Amino acid sequence: MTRSAGRPAAFRTLFVLVACLAASCGGGSDRQAGAGNAVPESEPPTQESWNSALTLSRAGKPQAVIRYGHMEQYDSRRMAYFDGGVSVDFFDAEGRHTSVLTSDRGEYNSATEEVRAIGNVVVVSDTGVTLRTAFLRWDPRVEKILSDSAVTVTTQDADTLFGTGFESASDLSHWMIRKPTGSTARRVDVGKAESGFRRAPAADSSASAPEAGKEP
Repeated sequence: MTRSAGRPAAFRTLFVLVACLAASCGGGSDRQAGAGNAVPESEPPTQESWNSALTLSRAGKPQAVIRYGHMEQYDSRRMAYFDGGVSVDFFDAEGRHTSVLTSDRGEYNSATEEVRAIGNVVVVSDTGVTLRTAFLRWDPRVEKILSDSAVTVTTQDADTLFGTGFESASDLSHWMIRKPTGSTARRVDVGKAESGFRRAPAADSSASAPEAGKEP
């Protein structure tokens, strides 16, 4: 009697447990994928806005202006999440425009002031350098763009470099690909291209490859 009465109760408990697990696994949004700090779906945003902009400044001068299609702000986490298309204009210490970033989504951490761009990220500097990647973060405390993802960099001379891991100033100057590989129609001096981080070695004519048809 005890065993037969307890079996339905066990089944009910197991059913509730499985239902709860299914709900937790099936729910959730991918908007916080970049941070790994998901907001519970039951938590309503503190503030929500559409087709607006957020200006980040220092000493009365703009550092970045984030434009978005949609924003949800959560004061409990000191986080804001952007979607519906994101663009970020960057400025130097004098307030002059230096580069623009576009991405599918973005995040802003008001505690660290860090901005993250997620999905189809493209950064174009005013000097003509273009960076493409799936994810990057901008740290205004050091004014650097950083990424651990695969990147493609196109220089002013239309040379294209590939690699994994990237670091540069906000204006895409002094850039460095941590694990670079190159593809270009002509020979590229990677050391010279990344001169802000490493100085190119002096040319050694004796070590240069011989031209076709000539003896070394």
